[in-house]
Amino acid sequence: MDLITIIFIMNAILLILHEIESAYWKEWEILKLPGEITGFILLHIPILFILLYGLVEIARKSLAGNIFGVLLGIGGSLPFIVHVLIVSRKDKFNLPISKALIYANIVTGILLIALSINSFIA
Repeated sequence: MDLITIIFIMNAILLILHEIESAYWKEWEILKLPGEITGFILLHIPILFILLYGLVEIARKSLAGNIFGVLLGIGGSLPFIVHVLIVSRKDKFNLPISKALIYANIVTGILLIALSINSFIA
């Protein structure tokens, strides 16, 4: 298994764990998303598609895989952007595991973006 696939899997796992925690903290309320839990769950259909189909394409080393890699890398960076830079709340996502997931996600997200772009130009 090559490095980009490993980083893709790590970023996907971290993002899934963050999204599980997001349901606990009722992220739809924090971000004022429509549809409450139903809307939140429906929002995850395209996210899960990117995770699952993207992994197949990354493993195939296809152009689509690199595109999915960039998309997932951006997705992995979003928890940091949202919960640290934009909507920082002391009463939500404040556990040590929350912070660990958010910071690990941005590291793997940036790595995945860099590896995916490098694969485009290589």
